[in-house]
Amino acid sequence: MDEQDNLNLNLNSNLNSSPNPDMNTLHPPIASNRETRRAFLKKTAAAAATAATAAGWAKTPVYGQSQAPSAGRVLGANDRIVVGFVGTGSQGQAHVRSVKSYGASRNIALGAVCDVYQKRLDQARALAGLSVSDTYRDHRALLERKDIDAVVVATVDNWHADVAVDALEAGKHVYGEKPLARHLEEGFRIYDAVKRTGRVFQIGSQYCADPKYHKAAEWINAGKVGPLVWAQGSYCRNNLKNSEWTYPVDPDAHEGNLDWNRWLGRAPKIPFAPERYFSWHKYYDYNSGILGNLLAHTFLPLLLATGRPEFPRRVCCTGTRRVSTDREITDTTHLLAEMPGGLTFCVAGSTVNEVGLPEIIRGRKATLYFAFSQNKIELKPERPFADELEPETFSDPAPVGNLARLEQNFFDCIRTGATPVGNIDLAIRAHTILCLAETSERLGLMLYFDPQNRSLRTGDGRAVKPIGYDTRAPRTT
Repeated sequence: MDEQDNLNLNLNSNLNSSPNPDMNTLHPPIASNRETRRAFLKKTAAAAATAATAAGWAKTPVYGQSQAPSAGRVLGANDRIVVGFVGTGSQGQAHVRSVKSYGASRNIALGAVCDVYQKRLDQARALAGLSVSDTYRDHRALLERKDIDAVVVATVDNWHADVAVDALEAGKHVYGEKPLARHLEEGFRIYDAVKRTGRVFQIGSQYCADPKYHKAAEWINAGKVGPLVWAQGSYCRNNLKNSEWTYPVDPDAHEGNLDWNRWLGRAPKIPFAPERYFSWHKYYDYNSGILGNLLAHTFLPLLLATGRPEFPRRVCCTGTRRVSTDREITDTTHLLAEMPGGLTFCVAGSTVNEVGLPEIIRGRKATLYFAFSQNKIELKPERPFADELEPETFSDPAPVGNLARLEQNFFDCIRTGATPVGNIDLAIRAHTILCLAETSERLGLMLYFDPQNRSLRTGDGRAVKPIGYDTRAPRTT
């Protein structure tokens, strides 16, 4: 995540999403002649909801996860949580500021900071009010601290997986910035580690804590929208200098105070290149461009809003690089993702035009319209179902994209054992879509996904190796 994504650091209370019953088909009562069809159907829905609650279905989280929360260590409400921060660039320091602002009132302490660049490490230490002994250049040393309960991972994308897995294996809970990881296999390594260790994991897209997406999931799970047909969304902006994610090189940076080889991690080894360090979003070795930087913020909440997030059935993606040419990544991207249940996502991203697609989820019975800058959503019945459904509007005064709200949900789940709003089951599904999209765009293929063996293939059955650190794909733009 870059600094432009760090939106609305207003410090509100954590999200309290209500569980929602899963509607099964019940035998409806016979309507009297004096009842309208709408009134009759409303009574039927109410009876079904009551029966569902009695059966215990209401314990399923609103976004449809069927698995019980992981059995990690549960702290009491009065126990202090000590947090370590790995990666202290702009977003990492935003987390330090945010947690510091409410930490004392919630019994959360800042315990350690880690970064490969000494200047950023010193800045974070001063910001957190820590001593030199609480600073680390290697995350593994930080993880040896027995007093650290949770870790915020805000590194370059090619380090997300290794830091997260190491932290989980060390018994720490993890808040991991989006995207989940750089490549498909790395995301599943995190997923497997969360399931194996039982630690709490939260994916760092703050929009997952927006109440409007949880209300959408509630309506969908209640059957108000009907079978989902197609959804749309986007994340578009227009850089004034036609050079999105180009940042100035800090003249203080050199190999003596910046551990270049460690920063590269699993990426190809090259000589020290400070422009890549400061503007890493522009290069495929370290991230997927618009897909991971912007569209992760689109797919994560939209998948949550569907009520029952799925792995994709097939994905195709196109990308162009005709306007901003000072980069490897595209400046405009379009993708289609078809889900097994029949829902298709149409999503766009751009850094050279800010007019995007409004967020909409279309169902057989009704269509959901999401407000852009408010926690507001409207349910509008489709014409054939106007007698069955009434229009509805939900609004919440909370600001959209609130970072502290998502952080606090993470800390609350550590204490209670509840499932976080940006849980690993949601994260891995969005990650799979985005990784298939990158592979599709860069290799020029329509790709099918098999969740059983986590494999990719073309329509004619040919196996396809996902994009990885060793990929040198021909440019298709």
